Amino acid sequence: MRETPAVQPPDEGNNPCMQLAPTPGFIEPPSALVESNTESRLVQLLRDAASTKNPTEILTRSAVAHYLLGPELGNALADLSVTGRAAYAEFQRATVSHATLLALTSERLANTEHVQASPEDVAVAVSAALDRAYSVAWALRGPVAKQETARAPLGWIAVSGEDDAPHRPVNVPSPPFEQYDLRVTVAPRTMPATLAVTTRFFIASADAFAPSATTPPAPRTLPPDPVPYIPDGHRVILFLHGHSSSADEALPLIPELLKAGLAIGTKYAVISFDLPNSGYAETFAHTRAALSNATTYPGGIFDGELVRTPILDFEEDFVVAFVEALDRITPIKDRFAGVIGGSLGGNLGLRLGRRDLRAQPWIGAGIVSWSPASVWDPMIRDEIKRKGPDRCRDHWDLPEITGSRADYFAEVFDRFIDPVFMRTQQPEFWYSQSWIPCRQFHIREARLARRETYCANFRQWHWRLAGEQLIYSHVDRVNHFDNTTPWRYELNTVRQLLAAGQDDNFQGSNIFDATRTLSNLMANTPGESLFLLRTGHSIHVERPAFLAREIARFLFKPQPTRRTDVSFLVPLLLSPRPPRRTDVSFLVPLLMSGPG
Repeated sequence: MRETPAVQPPDEGNNPCMQLAPTPGFIEPPSALVESNTESRLVQLLRDAASTKNPTEILTRSAVAHYLLGPELGNALADLSVTGRAAYAEFQRATVSHATLLALTSERLANTEHVQASPEDVAVAVSAALDRAYSVAWALRGPVAKQETARAPLGWIAVSGEDDAPHRPVNVPSPPFEQYDLRVTVAPRTMPATLAVTTRFFIASADAFAPSATTPPAPRTLPPDPVPYIPDGHRVILFLHGHSSSADEALPLIPELLKAGLAIGTKYAVISFDLPNSGYAETFAHTRAALSNATTYPGGIFDGELVRTPILDFEEDFVVAFVEALDRITPIKDRFAGVIGGSLGGNLGLRLGRRDLRAQPWIGAGIVSWSPASVWDPMIRDEIKRKGPDRCRDHWDLPEITGSRADYFAEVFDRFIDPVFMRTQQPEFWYSQSWIPCRQFHIREARLARRETYCANFRQWHWRLAGEQLIYSHVDRVNHFDNTTPWRYELNTVRQLLAAGQDDNFQGSNIFDATRTLSNLMANTPGESLFLLRTGHSIHVERPAFLAREIARFLFKPQPTRRTDVSFLVPLLLSPRPPRRTDVSFLVPLLMSGPG
């Protein structure tokens, strides 16, 4: 690999944000049901219901609210019986009984002072709660072809990620593909037991795949879980999203990537999934993957402490475990085209390029990393830069308190980066300064999406993973203070496309310059580099068509063509054949001999 001159990609002016219209698919909550100045945190009454994770209890409260207060609160409570991962799993396991709800609601209303509800009134309230719950379930998890029609009339749907993490997008746009759940088991490198995590993923294929139409066979049934499917003749591309993002990050790139594949005669199936504690994956405490003190780095330039990044290791191992788990359901490893991703996804791509291909030969198909994190020099060498990981370390064990949610969003979206460097807010790093007005739309969308999935586990994982990416470096030695160990980039053996944008060059990280340096250092790694002018960190969002064509070109492997001209056989067919040997006595010593 070598550094190549930067190129100017053509402008792609078909981005919908250019229309300056409100972002479709993002639905704001009613002000009466969220606390003020808390980034849309639900009121305590709703949070208390969600925290039970018990659909029968939640729907009983919903029926009572329908009778006493009306549909706004009643519907919100019913929503919580199916929008949380734990509540929905319990709903699937044991269907809520209409008769049970009638009895529980009647009892609760009878014990309410000054309330005398008739059986007919109770039945109406219970029916309203159940009908809302099933309607929401089908809108979120029904057949993708029918989701938009089912979702539109429902308006805002209550979800409380802090109390019961969502399993599907709720008030943000949902991908136009079937979504699936997969149980992934990882063995953390510093922990004695394995950790199983359920994550969400989707598959986008070049051939439109329409699963058999499913409609409720009877009133009030939950939608069946679809089975993952990849059409024959497709080659698989695995997309890895960025830090604290989700599988949906791939959506701007997917249609262009499928189109670019067809242009070179290749049908792609793009698989995108939620990394641990991101998007709509199951959440868990970061200390289950590695104890806090397992993350280590020098406290100064003369400190000999090793650099250890067990959470970053877990993310890498999770990618491998995801592929292995999915392959057991629908074979994908034997038709892999490559792994692609930016930022954290690009970082993981570089790390995967050092795996043992005897154990995971599918990785050898090729890797595309753009705007990769951890390409900078180790921040432990710099007394000023080391304040970054120190700050992250101060955050990742903080317990959840009243102001944690608001503080997280202020820290990530509003506060200025360390003034020693500049007065810039973190989201300003995500897109090119010249990409206006699109950048503001995408920053707003990121904020709304994180409101839906925010919880203590997400917040703590965010800061720990961020800190580990700052202390980890691809241009460091395997052991920072041991000069006998190789440079990490020397161990990259998989063919790699390394890309970065000119405007992703902020002081402190300098990803553009650092990526160019890394491309030169990776002299023994097969592959090439790609550098773009007037482009920022999120190349796949700013330049999806251009990047897609480059990915398809880089990963393209022509299929062998069948030779139709058989004239070359004529001399062979006409030449005299040697006589057939009938004496086989020469085989006797060979057959009689022992193993050699």
